[in-house]
Amino acid sequence: MDKRFKPRSPSEELLARRALADELAADPAMPIPAVIHKIRTSLRLTIAEYARLCGVSARTLQDIEREESSPTLATAEKLLHPMGMVPCAVANPRRR
Repeated sequence: MDKRFKPRSPSEELLARRALADELAADPAMPIPAVIHKIRTSLRLTIAEYARLCGVSARTLQDIEREESSPTLATAEKLLHPMGMVPCAVANPRRR
């Protein structure tokens, strides 16, 4: 856990995760890098901690969050797994 923050109680952690899930569900078209960054920061994890949790390298995670590289489908699945999410495609609404 990122040492800059005071540890949360289990009930506070549950509320924070529910709020995050609601926020992510409200914007299904959010780009994968933004979703990954929001998950990691909401869980109060450093890049190294989140990368270790997901089984990817810290450099890969850093490049994806900065949008310097695009994740493969397998990597995106690994990075979304801690929140019980999977990558999917969302159609853009037509503007008239």
